[in-house]
Amino acid sequence: MSWFTELYVVSRKSGVGYRKSLELSEIMELLEIKKLSKNYDDYIKPNLLYFVEDLNELARELNIDKIYPMGLYIRGIFGGEKKKEKEIYAGITIEEYYQDKVSFVFKLWNTKDMLIVPVDLLKKYDIKIFKMIYGGQINPFKLRRTYDVLLSSKGEQHLKLFLQEIIELNRSIVPRKETIERIERLRNEVKQPGSIATLNAVKYYVVYRCDRAFTALAYKPMTDDVIAHSNVAYAECKYEELAYYYAALLNYLAYKVIKSKRAFIRHQWARPLLSIYIAGLAWKEVDEATRNRIIELSRILHERAPDKEYSNQRVALNDIAMKLPEFKELVNLLGSKVNKERLEDALNIMSGKGIEEE
Repeated sequence: MSWFTELYVVSRKSGVGYRKSLELSEIMELLEIKKLSKNYDDYIKPNLLYFVEDLNELARELNIDKIYPMGLYIRGIFGGEKKKEKEIYAGITIEEYYQDKVSFVFKLWNTKDMLIVPVDLLKKYDIKIFKMIYGGQINPFKLRRTYDVLLSSKGEQHLKLFLQEIIELNRSIVPRKETIERIERLRNEVKQPGSIATLNAVKYYVVYRCDRAFTALAYKPMTDDVIAHSNVAYAECKYEELAYYYAALLNYLAYKVIKSKRAFIRHQWARPLLSIYIAGLAWKEVDEATRNRIIELSRILHERAPDKEYSNQRVALNDIAMKLPEFKELVNLLGSKVNKERLEDALNIMSGKGIEEE
């Protein structure tokens, strides 16, 4: 036999007032008590899933391998863009480069001069070029580009030492003094983790913005040097169908937040994935025919989604909703399957009341 704790919602009856002088029996007459449609176990389980230490339980519920609520914390990617020249610094993102057996020639972000160092220097500090997924380049169903960034597999101190040697080797040969000054400021500002976690080139991923409007896409790394920035969250999947399915659901839920005139909370992390579970849209909870159609629509939307810059992701979602009939079908299809009460609970996880611009 199973025992469940019943839950009730207590609210004041409409049209009645309250006075401090009321007796307890009088106060009780002012209250309206309704039984909640879910028991305690059903009510508390989603919250427990989110707050477990490693999110493994939530990943199992969604049939995915692993959830990464945030990518790598890296500072100094694009350098500083302050008002005063003395505050501007270079970025570890490489705008252009080429390499032969002897030399590595490159230009850092926020600089105007090509730099040159011996290839052996890269080996000395274990410097590698990683392809970084950055949140600002994620649109619904579309990753516009990745960035090439210089990081050390041995950690932050080795990256700083590498930058110092760049300065010493190029100080007398670069045409502009400001280039060296900006690299000096970068050396002081740059941050990177001690170890570099890359995406697995044999797996599939659903990748989404970690902050506010969590627009998403399915992604398959073509190489083993792809990383995600801290403004990106992602989930690892064994099969591409799972990635396409969950990318579609995340964009649908983000769109529903907008249409319900809510404000996105600032940091989403794993909340959008939890919201899929709460809404009753996990892979195993949806019938096969519906899943297959969602995957098919998602594939088409990945092909047809515009590759353009939007002022914010509200505009991006409204744009595809207006221009792409496949997204309209996706919204209608999911709307016919989701329970309205569960959807409301899901939206509460990711948003507050009132519209907030990004």
